[in-house]
Order: sequence, then C-alpha cells, then structure tokens
Amino acid sequence: MKKILLPLLASLFLIPACGGGDSGNGLEALADAIESSIENDEEADFLSGKGECIADKAIAYGAEELEKNGITLETVNDPDFDPEDLPEAGRMIVVESTLDCLTPSDIAEGIMQGAADEGDEISMEAALCYAENMSREEWRLVLSDGNSDEAGAVFLGLIGDCPQVLVEVFMADMGIDRSAAECAVEALSGPLLSSLASVGEGEEPDMEDLGELFEVFIGCGVDPEMMG
Repeated sequence: MKKILLPLLASLFLIPACGGGDSGNGLEALADAIESSIENDEEADFLSGKGECIADKAIAYGAEELEKNGITLETVNDPDFDPEDLPEAGRMIVVESTLDCLTPSDIAEGIMQGAADEGDEISMEAALCYAENMSREEWRLVLSDGNSDEAGAVFLGLIGDCPQVLVEVFMADMGIDRSAAECAVEALSGPLLSSLASVGEGEEPDMEDLGELFEVFIGCGVDPEMMG
C-alpha cells in the first residue's frame, strides 16, 4: 500500500528547478521563482494554478527561516537542486505550504498521477478516499519517512475507511476479479495485515502468515496458481 502514495512525495517536495529569472531581490523574487517553477512543472499537472498560493504560503515563513532551511533564490534556480536534500524543517515548510493550497481532489489527482508514473493504476474513488481520510499530522509523518513502521500503521489504519485501495492492489497485482478481491480484503485480519506490512523490501514473509494469506484467497475462490 505504501507504493500507492510514495510516488506522490516527489511531487509534494516541490520547488523544482526551472529558473525564476531575476525579477528583483528578496522575498518577492523568491516568490516569483517558486511560482514559476510550479506552474512550469509539466510532471505535476495537478498543481497547475496553485503556484501563487504555494509561493505566498512559503514566503510567509520569512526570509531568515527560509534561508536557514535552504530555501533561497539561488537554490530554487539551481538546475541541480534536489528538494529532498533540504533539511527536515525545510522539507516540512514545502509540505505545509503545498498542503495548505491543495484540496482533497488535487491530492487525489496527484496520487493517481504518481501511481501512473510508476506503471500502476488507482481509481479516483480510491485516491480520493486516502486524500480525504488522512489527517495533516498523518501526511507529515508519511512525507517525513514513508517507509517507517509509523507510516505503515497509517496505511493500515486507512483500510477500514478505504478498502477499495487494497482491492485495487489485489486486482492489479494478482489479476483476480473485483468480487474475489473484495472478499479477501474483508477476510484479512488486522494482525495479519500488520505482519505483512512490516516485511521489508527483499525480505520473505513469515511462512505462517503466508499460509493464512493463502487460506484467505482460496476461501474466496482464487486459484492457488494465481498466487505465485
């Protein structure tokens, strides 16, 4: 489930470098550069029209706070600048400024776009459910470290509100139909999901967990050969 939201993070770590010109000095020039960068970012269509709002929210932190956290006219205009290299406080300024200007529909579009960029597909219904049910604090947590146990707990906690997300993951990854996927999601226990979600990349799940998972899918009429 983490992979559904993680592609969005790069888009939320905004201020992509495409040059803001030399329209003056100080905060006004920085605001112009941030707005220009966002509006000219062809890879983040869901942010179209949000540049001015995000720039205004960012510069409201003041020149001293922005400079202390690496958000300057020089860095914004640097073609080699990677926003993820900002210190945590700088990244949070970007995140907070962005989320202040986005509606749940905007965020849902970003989730869909990020998933598509990764070769995945997620419906507007599922993406919007995540966008509407994640609190600002949960967004901060996920955007700070999307691979942490705490972030994993956020995703698991959303299954009750957004079961269609996991349904779509099962349908896409396993090639099963919607009724079987819905059956499996309903049957999966919280402890099993927590255990499976805690498995790191490249690690093997516990055999007992796999056995329980197989039983769930078989009970929902899924051919064992489809489970790999």
